[in-house]
Amino acid sequence: MIDNKENIQTIYKQMQAYERIIELMKYLNLNKNSFSDEIGMSSNVTIGRIINEKRNPSKTTLEKIVNRFPQINYDWLKTGNGEMLKNDYETDEFDRDINYVHLLPLSAVAGSLNDFVVSIKGSDCEKIVSPIKGADWAITVSGDSMAPEFQAGSLILIKKINENAFIDWGKVYVLDTCNGTVIKILEPSAREGYIRCISINPDPRYAPFDVSFDDIYGVYRVMLCMAVK
Repeated sequence: MIDNKENIQTIYKQMQAYERIIELMKYLNLNKNSFSDEIGMSSNVTIGRIINEKRNPSKTTLEKIVNRFPQINYDWLKTGNGEMLKNDYETDEFDRDINYVHLLPLSAVAGSLNDFVVSIKGSDCEKIVSPIKGADWAITVSGDSMAPEFQAGSLILIKKINENAFIDWGKVYVLDTCNGTVIKILEPSAREGYIRCISINPDPRYAPFDVSFDDIYGVYRVMLCMAVK
C-alpha cells in the first residue's frame, strides 16, 4: 500500500508516460474519448490508441495536454519527476477555474416532469464539477441503448441548441420530450415534422424511431460523457 509521497513519486517514475496519462484521466474523471476531445486530438491519433498500443505520446501530444490543463506539471507527465500538479499553481486560483453544472434529478430524466428547464430549479439540483465550460446541465445515463459509448450510470454534460436553426445530423443529442429524456443519435426523418432517433446498441430492442417536433421541449448537444469509475 502506498503511504507516502516518496513511494508515489517512485512509482510514477517507473511508469511509462502513457500510464501517467491514465492516472491523469482518473484524476480528471475523463474517459479516453472525452480526454482526446478535450485536448483536440485528431481522429487518427487518439489517446485510446496510444494507451491500447502502450506507446509513449509525442511531445506535441504532451504539450496539448498541459496547454488544456495548465495545472499539470509537464515534467511529471513526461518523466514522472515532481508532482502531478504544479507547485506554484495556487489552490484558490484553481478553484476559481472550476466549472459547475446542475445535475438533473432522476425524476426529470425518467419523464415524470415535463419540460425539465421549466419544471426544475437549479437550486433544487445537486451541483457537480464540470471539466469543460459551456455545459447547461448534467444528466445520468439510464439503460443500455447507447452502450458501449454511453454506459448506464455515466454522466453526460449537455448544452441547449436552437434546433430550428441547425442540427448536426449524426451526432448524439438529448431530447427533452413529453415522455422524458431521450439520448440518441439524430438523423432526418422521412416523415415531415419528425426527427429520427437511432441507438448505438445494435440490439433489435433498440430499433430506430421517430419523434414529433411537437412533442419536443428542447434539444441538447452532448458535449462530454464522464464514465463511471
